[in-house]
Amino acid sequence: MSINHRIGILLLGITLVVLSRPARSQEAGFRFLATGDLPYSAGQDADYRRLLQQAEKEDFAFLMHVGDFKSQAAPCSDEEFIKIRDLFRAYSKPVVYTPGDNEWTDCHGVGADPIERLDKLRELFFKDPKTLRLDRLNVVAQSQNPKFARFVENYRFSHAGVSFVVAHVVGSSNNFRPDNEPAMKEFRLRNAANVAFLQESFAAAIANDVPGVVVVIHANPQFEKGTGEGFKDFLAVMRTFLAEYHKPVVCIHGDTHYYRIDKPLKGTKGVFLNFTRLEVFGSPNVAGVVVSVDPNDPLVFSYRPYYLKK
Repeated sequence: MSINHRIGILLLGITLVVLSRPARSQEAGFRFLATGDLPYSAGQDADYRRLLQQAEKEDFAFLMHVGDFKSQAAPCSDEEFIKIRDLFRAYSKPVVYTPGDNEWTDCHGVGADPIERLDKLRELFFKDPKTLRLDRLNVVAQSQNPKFARFVENYRFSHAGVSFVVAHVVGSSNNFRPDNEPAMKEFRLRNAANVAFLQESFAAAIANDVPGVVVVIHANPQFEKGTGEGFKDFLAVMRTFLAEYHKPVVCIHGDTHYYRIDKPLKGTKGVFLNFTRLEVFGSPNVAGVVVSVDPNDPLVFSYRPYYLKK
């Protein structure tokens, strides 16, 4: 074989490699609307419905609700659950939802059994694909593994190459209640499932070299202090992942009703600069956050508030 022939083959191989790489990096960007911790009253319910009607006219890929779709003092009744289930069903796009503490953990405060209410949440929101339409996002649910069959609310999906990981981590200390053995049993099982699912999802993100990762939970897990036993394992998994994965990661949560975008998580070498926390608005503010995702931008994510138009 002549030298020119060899060079030609080599150049052809390089060309094929170069041409094969942009396929993922040139995927189109998209936007979604993140909300949570509402509606807490009849007035907020009306405004939230108007907000969703307004949002349906925009190009959002999906709606996100990070939990607490009712106030802590409102009844933990089937009627309350079905009202929001039907609202999510009526929305024309997929709804990325994770349960909040007001839906079940705190239901003992209004005379309901938290564990029974969690079972009902799973039945009403996750058993029927017509409710959230997550099949349109091609989600991978943890419940597909028989070992974790009950945890239908843990799932992940990819959109434009970016990985979304939804894990059931709730406020009120993640149901870590040492004085209540049924609560602790529930916590231990769900916490172990969360750890396994996060580790599996993060390993997949690293193996596939995804351009960015979104972690969706309900709770404010005390990123700054990290002293709560209920969130200790979650924070440890996050730090281990961020020590190895250096592309943009955002954790979207609610719980404390304080809109903020910051970098609160530290490792052994200081703040993880590739990690961002986005906390959504909550009651009494009926508003959302538009998250724009551009896999071709080194920062991947950008944010702006989203309000009802007057």
